[in-house]
Amino acid sequence: MRKSLIFIALALGLSACQTARVNSDDPTYDPFEPLNRQVFGFNNAVDRVFLGPVARGYINTVPEPARDGVSNALANFNAPTTFANDVLQAKPQRAAETFTRFLINSTIGLGGLFDVAGAGENGIKPHREDFGQTLGYWGVPSGAYFVAPFLGPTNLRDTVGGFADNVFNPYVWLEFSASSTLDTYLQVGQTVVVAIDARAQFNDAFESLNRQPEPYTALRRAYTNGRITAIRDGQPVDNPYDDLPDFDEFDDFDEFEDEAEFEE
Repeated sequence: MRKSLIFIALALGLSACQTARVNSDDPTYDPFEPLNRQVFGFNNAVDRVFLGPVARGYINTVPEPARDGVSNALANFNAPTTFANDVLQAKPQRAAETFTRFLINSTIGLGGLFDVAGAGENGIKPHREDFGQTLGYWGVPSGAYFVAPFLGPTNLRDTVGGFADNVFNPYVWLEFSASSTLDTYLQVGQTVVVAIDARAQFNDAFESLNRQPEPYTALRRAYTNGRITAIRDGQPVDNPYDDLPDFDEFDDFDEFEDEAEFEE
C-alpha cells in the first residue's frame, strides 16, 4: 500500500514536470496546491482521529528511557542508508563516523538501544542522510511539492530518493519461505513503529502546526526549509522564502525544521 501511494505521487510529480515549467530555484514549487490541500486535510483528520491519540497514549504509558531506546534503535537501523549516502556524497569523514557509530551501538549499545557512540562531550554525534539529500547535494532540483496520503509532505526528488533508500532496508529483502508471511508482518510492524515513534517525537510540533493561521503553508515552509538545511548539512539558508505571506511567520515551530525526525 505504501509503495503504491508513493508510485501515485511519483506519477503526479512527473506529470507536473511534463506539463509545467519548473523553476529549479524555487523550493516551494507547488503546482498541485488545490489537491494538496485536500490531501493535507485528509491527513490531518487521520492524525486527529487515530495517529495523534495513539502517539499521545504511547507518550503517557511508555517511560521516556524506553521511548529513547526505541528511537535509538530505529536510528541505528537506518545507519546503512546514511552510510551509503555519505559515500555517494563523497564525504569520507561523515561515512567513517556513521560506520563507527553503527559498529559501537550495534554491539556495546545492544543493537542500538543505547547511543553509546554519542555519549559524552567527545561522542560521535548522529546525522542522517538519504538519497533525496544526495540528489540535492549534486544539484538535482526538488521538483514539484506534493502531499501524499498518510505519508505527508514530499517532492519529486525525495520520492525518487525514497525508492533508492529502500534498497538498504533489510526488511525489504527478508524472505522466510514461499508460504510464510512473517516477512510481511515484520515490514508492516517496522512501518507502524516508525510512524508512532516519529509522531511522538514531533507531538509538540504538530500541536504548534495546528495553531498556525495557515497550517498548510506553514508545513510546506517547514518541510522545504528542513530539506534545504539537511542538504547543506545544517548550514542555514539566506532568505529562501521571501515570497511567502507574512501570516506564515512563526517562532515556535523550529522542531519541524529538523529533517531527521520528520521523513518517514
